[in-house]
Parts: sequence; structure tokens; C-alpha cells
Amino acid sequence: MEAIGGMRETPSGAAPFWKPLIAAVLSLIFAGLGHLFVGAYFRGGVFLVGNCFMYTISDYWPNAVLINIVCFILAAFDAFSIAKHGRGIF
Repeated sequence: MEAIGGMRETPSGAAPFWKPLIAAVLSLIFAGLGHLFVGAYFRGGVFLVGNCFMYTISDYWPNAVLINIVCFILAAFDAFSIAKHGRGIF
């Protein structure tokens, strides 16, 4: 569908193209922020609490840093999927 000025319209109910990207970037900044942006509050809270815990113990257990990085990447993919399709990756 072409609108005035050559811009494309999104079908009603579809997320704008920028919303999934913002959700993914926010989750890469800190896991859970992208979920809070798209309204998945429970998942966002779980990612926030889990990654805060992993960040806290990373001084005592070096493997926690790697686990935290993996969680950030998974959170970014999950937030992108929720914003784009309405369901997460798990």
C-alpha cells in the first residue's frame, strides 16, 4: 500500500518497523529494558532481576560475565520477537 508522499502504511495491528529495533537495542543496553518497552512486564522483570544477580556475582565468579552477555543477547532476540510477532522465542 502506498500512501501520500510514497511512504508505506503499516496494516492495522502491525507494529511499526522501528519498534522491534528499539526493543532489541534497549535489551542490549540492559537485559529486560526492551521487554518493558513493549509491555512484557513479567519477562522484563525476570530478565532484570536475573541479570542484576549475575552482575552482582560476576566479581566472585568469572563465568557469570559470560552468562550475563549471553542473557543480554537472548533478551535482545526475545524483545525483538515480541515486538515484531507478539510472541517470544521461548
